[in-house]
Amino acid sequence: MKVVLVNPPSPSQYRVSRGLMGGFGMAVNPGLLYPPIELAHIAAVLLADEMQVAILDADARGLDAAGSLAAIQAEQPDFVCVDSSSTSLDLDLALCREVRTHLRVPVAILGSQVTYTPGEIFERDAVDVVVRGEPEYTVRDLARAVRAHTGFAGVLGTSRKDSTGIVHEAEREKIERLDDLPLPARHLLDNQAYRFPGIEGPVTTIKSSRGCPLNCSFCGYTLAQGLRFRFRSPEHVLAELIDIVRVHGVKQVVFRDPIFSTRKDRVLALCAGIRREQLDVQWQCETAVKTLDAELVEAMAGAGCTHISLGVESGNVEIQKKHCGSKLLDGKKQLDTARCVEVFEAARRHGVETRAFCMVGFPEETEAMVEETFALVERCDPDQVQFCAVTAYPGTPLFKMLHGTREFDYATMTGFKALEGNEHMSAARIEEKIREGYRRFYRRPKRLVRELRHPLRFAGKLARYATLFRSR
Repeated sequence: MKVVLVNPPSPSQYRVSRGLMGGFGMAVNPGLLYPPIELAHIAAVLLADEMQVAILDADARGLDAAGSLAAIQAEQPDFVCVDSSSTSLDLDLALCREVRTHLRVPVAILGSQVTYTPGEIFERDAVDVVVRGEPEYTVRDLARAVRAHTGFAGVLGTSRKDSTGIVHEAEREKIERLDDLPLPARHLLDNQAYRFPGIEGPVTTIKSSRGCPLNCSFCGYTLAQGLRFRFRSPEHVLAELIDIVRVHGVKQVVFRDPIFSTRKDRVLALCAGIRREQLDVQWQCETAVKTLDAELVEAMAGAGCTHISLGVESGNVEIQKKHCGSKLLDGKKQLDTARCVEVFEAARRHGVETRAFCMVGFPEETEAMVEETFALVERCDPDQVQFCAVTAYPGTPLFKMLHGTREFDYATMTGFKALEGNEHMSAARIEEKIREGYRRFYRRPKRLVRELRHPLRFAGKLARYATLFRSR
């Protein structure tokens, strides 16, 4: 039994990182190439079930659609499973159709986009089955069915089409004990191929927890992973770090948890383990301001943390309350801007770089509200800022709020393109406000003085943002 797991090629105009935004994917800087860690998790489960597995990462190998098809054919698979994203869905399905036509083996597709629009997928006649939700055990059960020639009926967490129409099997429960999952099968990846802008040497990623209780209206992570915070033990995560550093020779790690520091005791224990093992590793993470304090930042810095990306989202209290999980709120009436500034200052004090994630274009957002976001991020003064256009991914509360009143083109869900305007700003104006936010932040005299202390790094930032502006 041979299974091939496929990360398809990106569209020609930009790179897609399918694991971002809770599996809906985002268009990213061409200099960013994350490993398809979700596929490595699936592969590990299949290997434990005594199957042969190959991972084809088309972007890492520089393959186009034709090259990907040839590489899949060369593996002579019995079953093929393809990852997907919102913005690349047409191309992903086209590859699936080619595989199905030429190899005549069952083809599955996974990802958050297809999880929440499974009925639409079968209109393309490109796949045999859709994997909904967490994929590890669902793909294993599908592979078992292929091996046993029993068909896909009854496999939890799947959708398929038969003579009666589209059949949606019952949901599969979220994985309760993440420590029961084997470590990702990194030996099936070219670990030296993955990179992150501004970091020397290869980079890899870790998913040490799943789920986020904040439930922001626009976020795909809660859809894919649930509202309940599920976490791997510090010992289990440490074992993966040891494997990464000592077996695969990678010393740069990005934690892909939605809110890395949700459990302070867990993070402190992991930091202690890194120091105890004397691991030569540098790492970064994403988290929320309300889950950080100066003590935790100091411990993380002492264990090799070099960068923290923080969801600031909006500087307006009403937007925060309605759309952003109230993660910066002090009581019910105002943003705790002092706490926000304190966290960024603590990171700066301990030599940890920061990035602020901000959103522009909420349904009721005015230009004055956008100005509040600009003011807050300038007060926090992170090392980097990222402004994204608000995007209503299928299944999110924001999508449900807007669905039925607006048409959505999934191919435009890149994360940087405004899909529609609101009653106060057009889509073009939202994108102009995003450009204005970047100009205001990086052209401040205080910021320029700080950037010019590191001219090479500053030149890299200018090049990256010039590319970003061109793409906009």
